[in-house]
Amino acid sequence: MTVARHHQPKFSPAKLALSLVAATLIAGCAYSGEVGEPFGRKFQWFSYLAGDDIKARCTAGSPAQYRLVYNANWHEQVRVYDVRRSVIVGGGARLWSQVFGGDAPITNFTINDPQAPWRGEGGQTSLSEEQSLNLIRAIEASGFGQPAPVGLRLDSWDFYWVVTACAGGQFHMNAWKAPSDRFEALTFPRLLFEADGTKTRVNPPRRIDAAVARAEADRLKYYYFQLQVGQNGFTSPGSIF
Repeated sequence: MTVARHHQPKFSPAKLALSLVAATLIAGCAYSGEVGEPFGRKFQWFSYLAGDDIKARCTAGSPAQYRLVYNANWHEQVRVYDVRRSVIVGGGARLWSQVFGGDAPITNFTINDPQAPWRGEGGQTSLSEEQSLNLIRAIEASGFGQPAPVGLRLDSWDFYWVVTACAGGQFHMNAWKAPSDRFEALTFPRLLFEADGTKTRVNPPRRIDAAVARAEADRLKYYYFQLQVGQNGFTSPGSIF
């Protein structure tokens, strides 16, 4: 496990053991379609964010697929969107949405579904051909096809977008972190939020003091993580603290 040089956390033995186990499990679990389930999501998150499943299926002739993830401080809100173009020419696309994070209301707890408070809200909607093309054009206009910002660090308390896609038989990944001119120039978020089937209020970006965020995570016994952007993905599965 790699610990960021700028911070050497003080672990209790129990927290250190838990973090080591989490890092090992997360690093070794490829995403298999469980983003809506809290337990499966926890151990497959980095693989999902990296688009490993999209990359594995990306071949010439396969329908275009886009995955857009908005991390609005991991413990407050995360919004994920999977867009899959129809195999029928002019058939538009299907949009899957999932929003989770923050303090889950215990009133959602039931014996029949104990994971309900942490599952968040999900939704599906159909995009017309016009909507689908407008979204893809907005993604491309936001610089998605350009080289990713290699070396950019993404902490779990940050506000950022990560987009992975298979289009034209090619896999690509890019990331945008707030605050930055690149982030402010994004136009596709508005289109996604308008089509979002969950109707959950968006957590807008704000400045987060890293030292305060780390202290708060330690106080509440949260784990936190860091990713580093590579040329077409992440340079490692992720660092867990």
